[in-house]
This record gives sequence, structure tokens and C-alpha cells, in this order.
Amino acid sequence: MPTNPVPGARRGDRKTKWLRKLKDRYRLLLINDRTFEERFSMRLNRLNVLLLGVTAFLAYGAFVTAVIVLTPLKRYIPGYADQETKRNAYRSTLMADSLEIQLRQRDLYIENLRAVLSGELPADSANLFTPLATTPGPEDLHASRADSVLRARVAKEEAYSLGEDRGTAGRRELAGVFFFPPLRGIITSEFESEKDHFGIDIVAKADAAVKACLSGTVTLASWTTDAGHIIQIQHANDLVSIYKHNSVLLKQVGDKVKAGEAIAIVGDSGELTSGPHLHFELWLNGEAVDPQAFMVFQ
Repeated sequence: MPTNPVPGARRGDRKTKWLRKLKDRYRLLLINDRTFEERFSMRLNRLNVLLLGVTAFLAYGAFVTAVIVLTPLKRYIPGYADQETKRNAYRSTLMADSLEIQLRQRDLYIENLRAVLSGELPADSANLFTPLATTPGPEDLHASRADSVLRARVAKEEAYSLGEDRGTAGRRELAGVFFFPPLRGIITSEFESEKDHFGIDIVAKADAAVKACLSGTVTLASWTTDAGHIIQIQHANDLVSIYKHNSVLLKQVGDKVKAGEAIAIVGDSGELTSGPHLHFELWLNGEAVDPQAFMVFQ
């Protein structure tokens, strides 16, 4: 009585037969059709042909990827934007915001001017003062006796007083300056001049804009091995601000910037960095000062 084959054995036979077919050898011949002379011969099997096809496909994919990434052809791919395009788009956005602010200010100025010309605004308080009855003469320009005595006493008291140094006087002057924080974030490293750390490190979200703390002129916009993309701005009163480890610089040397204007993008360029952050320094009269003494970053 015949017995039915086991299903597992049948599947094993099919697998063996399939592998045997992959390993069956064939010969590829190139023969001259006129003389029947054999020009080229190669022994192949289905497995070799399959591996050759996969290898050729991968090599073609790598070639296409290299052409797209390493050549300017990538600019013609729909939806792809290179670094220069992103930078131009960001500058255009900032310029559009600035133009919108200027238009709003101009509209307010025109509206106020119209109200003044039409008489809708009340009279200025300076016109309500009572005019002087007499006009000051030359005799009013001479110092009085009380003023002369006061001047002499002050000069005597300050004759032997020790004046404060230039650095202290400069810091006192900066106390009245309104600084614009270049970045809002968490301070991970504070100002420590004794350890040669002449600024502070501020960590913020990626692609955040770095802004100028005061109005001034860009005197340095370059790349260094330690600080990466660095930009330096010269302000009034011998004050210099420095911004390090940026990913992109939005200004060039000689550009005039205003307080709060975007000048760079946060990054982690340079060797002396462990992640995206801004290293911010303030220098007054050639001496580093602590930025936290004049502005709040959180």
C-alpha cells in the first residue's frame, strides 16, 4: 500500500531543488557569427548573476547619492534648500519684520503729525509757561559770591582725594546703559577671569537667533579653530562684544547693526565646545567684564 510523503520532507525537497537550481552552472559565450570563432567565455550561475545585479544596483544608488550630495545638481531637486538659501530666507524674514516695524512707526508719525496740524492735540505744556519779565544781561553771567565760595571749598576737598580707577568708572557708566540680551537661555558656565574664562556660556534651543546687545559696527566675522564662527562688534565708549561658536554668521565686517538685531545663529562650531551654545564676552577699555552684571539672560 503506497504511503503519502511527509509535508516537511516535501518542503525540504523543494528547498534543496531550488538551491540546486541557483548553483547550476551555465556558460556565457560570445561567438563570431561569420566564422563561429569563440571570442569570450564565462561560467556563471544564477546566484552569481543575482549577487552581481544587487551589487550593481547598490553601486548605482551610491553614485546617484554622491552626485546629489557633492555637486550643485542638488539645487534643482524640488523641495531641497541648501545652506545659502536658508540664510537668504532668514535674512528676508528679518528684513520683512524690520520693514513692517518701520511702516508702523511711519504711520504713527503721520497720524500724530496730522493730529497736530488739525489742532486735535492739546497745546504743549512748554507754551503754558509765563514768559520772563526781564531779559538776562551780561551782569547775570558773573558768578556770585556764594558760588565762588562753594567752588573753592570743593576744589580744596578734592585736592588730595584719590580718584577711582578707569575700570571702576567705566563699569559705573555701563550701569546706566540698556543692554539687549543676545540670547535667552540657561547659563551653564559663568564669568571666571582667573580661569581664563572671560565670558559666559548660554544654552538655548537649536537654530535660535543671536542678537546684538548694543548698536555698533561689526569688526570681525570669521572662523577660528577654537571658537568656530565668531563675530565681534565695536560699540561706543570703548565697549566690545564677542559672540562665539555660531553655526551661521548673518553679518559681515563693516556692517552697522542695531541693538536686538539678529547677527548669527546658535551652533557648536569650533573645538572648545560640547554642544550648541553661545559664548558671550564683554570687553570695556581692554578689560573683560561680567555680562551678568548688566543684563538678564533667562
